[in-house]
Amino acid sequence: MSVDTCSFDSVNKKHQYGSQVHVGCDKILGSDAREDRCRVCGGDGSSCEAIEGVFNDSLPEGGYEEVIRIPKGSVFIHIQELNISLNYLVLKSKSDQYFINGKLTIDTPRRFDIAGTTFHYRRPADQPETLEALGPTNMTLIVMVLVREENLGIHYRFNPPVNRDTQSVFTWHSTSWSRCSVSCAGGFQIQQVVCKKQSDHSVVFNHFCDKKSKPKEKKRPCNTAPCPPTWWVSEWSECSRSCSGGVRTREVLCKRKISSTEEKVQDDSACLQPRPPVTEPCNNHTCPPEWHALDWSECTPSCGPGYRQRVILCRSGESGDTLAESECPNHGRPTTRMRCNLQRCPPPQWLTGPWSECSAKCGVGHQMRSVQCVSHTGLPSNECPELHRPAFMQQCRSKCDLSVPTDNPEECKDVNTVAYCPLVLRFKFCSRPYFRQMCCKTCQGH
Repeated sequence: MSVDTCSFDSVNKKHQYGSQVHVGCDKILGSDAREDRCRVCGGDGSSCEAIEGVFNDSLPEGGYEEVIRIPKGSVFIHIQELNISLNYLVLKSKSDQYFINGKLTIDTPRRFDIAGTTFHYRRPADQPETLEALGPTNMTLIVMVLVREENLGIHYRFNPPVNRDTQSVFTWHSTSWSRCSVSCAGGFQIQQVVCKKQSDHSVVFNHFCDKKSKPKEKKRPCNTAPCPPTWWVSEWSECSRSCSGGVRTREVLCKRKISSTEEKVQDDSACLQPRPPVTEPCNNHTCPPEWHALDWSECTPSCGPGYRQRVILCRSGESGDTLAESECPNHGRPTTRMRCNLQRCPPPQWLTGPWSECSAKCGVGHQMRSVQCVSHTGLPSNECPELHRPAFMQQCRSKCDLSVPTDNPEECKDVNTVAYCPLVLRFKFCSRPYFRQMCCKTCQGH
């Protein structure tokens, strides 16, 4: 937003013949005199200086913090937040007289007649908050901020007057050394650099001094001697029992700080006695009856879906006497059985018995055996693959005893369908079991 102007060069007056002529800041008809940046009519801008900057310090919430001081006689004052926030701009005097948003009270945006000029306080809903005045002011004003959230930055711009008598009398001064940051084992001291007015040695804002000539802050070590030995204790451990008297422990060491980065453990006798305790009682209140579960059993069966079992007891405390189950609350009783599955069971398999004796005492016959599908527990099953089913019957051959002739002629005869028995005898094939069986009568005695 632009600052309101009151320059007379914008005022038009009509000449007696109807033509328009300008009135200068000197209020003379037809004058071209204008105000300079210091609001001096016809001036060259050398009677004031331009101050501009951004205040973006990190601030604690909940109070007033100083932003900038506007000296007496300043003109073209413009204060604006960089972003919309919950913070509020505040204006007060050096004597703590609040003009805008003081004493934790928020004023409505409007015009305020303050310090011999008019301040325009604006706080639109969709734009940052601003304070503007044309000046000059007749007193020094202090711009503050009421901090409600993180400071997002405050831009300030104004033109204070140049004091000819004290011009160039602001110089940098080093303060005295600060206190040592620690009492032993190596700390540091800082010597800050501030801007002072030479006439009264008062500290002023840094912008009054030349930034280019500002010396660097000094820092030096101090209190480098080791600290005296002291007891170091760790945090307490958890109590060994939740009730009925437990014990908690901690580590206690005698340490001596040698430097900011080094510590050494000393003998206990080096530290002031008595030594802090390493144990203390805890949870001395009586334990209420509660459920206690013993360990789970093995999963049964060893494969496939099964269960684990455990015993549940009602006890007075973690390891107290066993009580009747009615003494413990019903709603908190643990489960006594849970499902389990250790591994997949092996599939059912075909089980075969031994082969029977051959049906033929001499020559070709057959023999049989039992074939059954059983599960891994040995029970009958119908889930074995039929494709892999073993044979339950096979052909067999019994060796004939040629030295013993048969007593029963009915048992030794030529097979009717065989017409080559004479050839078997002729070519001496009777010694072969198959031909001897087919041509038993022909081969008898040969």
